Amino acid sequence: MKFIQKISVIGLSVCLLSIVFSSASMATTIVTEEHLNSVNNKNKKEVHYYKNDSAKIVAKETKTVLIKTEKEDKSLLEQKTKEFEEKMKMEQIAFIEEGLKKATTLQDVEKVKSDAANLLKKEKELFKAESKKYVKTMIDTEKVNLAMISSSYKTVRDDFFTFNKHGFYYYDVDKNEFVPNDKVNTTEEVKEFEKKHKEDTKLKDNPINTLILFILLGLLCIIPLFISNRQKNRA
Repeated sequence: MKFIQKISVIGLSVCLLSIVFSSASMATTIVTEEHLNSVNNKNKKEVHYYKNDSAKIVAKETKTVLIKTEKEDKSLLEQKTKEFEEKMKMEQIAFIEEGLKKATTLQDVEKVKSDAANLLKKEKELFKAESKKYVKTMIDTEKVNLAMISSSYKTVRDDFFTFNKHGFYYYDVDKNEFVPNDKVNTTEEVKEFEKKHKEDTKLKDNPINTLILFILLGLLCIIPLFISNRQKNRA
């Protein structure tokens, strides 16, 4: 009796494990399909002559990656610009008022206006030269659950010639959106992934293209001979 109970327990455990592994496998398949659909949609929008739904996922890894992004902090520049504009406004008013007090002719008035404009232009150029020091570079860091995808796809030209292509794609799993490659290509995880799958980028030419090319060349040779023979027969 105890032996039968043990067998039953073992059998039940095996069944439970099978269900767990089956569920995990199904979930992985669904996620992979979602990523594949996303790659196809991205290529349709961005790749010229893309052959619809031709993408295939060659390899995929999901890791938590720390993305660093350089960002310019212009808050100090904005503050200094506002202060400069207020200062110039006051100085221009004072300069023009002082000049007009001494002006006796229309030419004097025009000269005051011209001098005020030249002074403002000179001050603006000086401020522009100094403005770079008011901009600070900051590093934003963000943890991203990143799906790293190596994918092959095809392009079609002239409805005949098919070309094999490859691309690396990086997908933010939580936000359900692609991350630009130049934003992540300096991270160690991405470097390692691309190095590991470097061979994926070495694609073979499509032999059908060569066959079509030979057929076209053959026709170019045969058709003139056929036309020439036909003309001779008529003669």
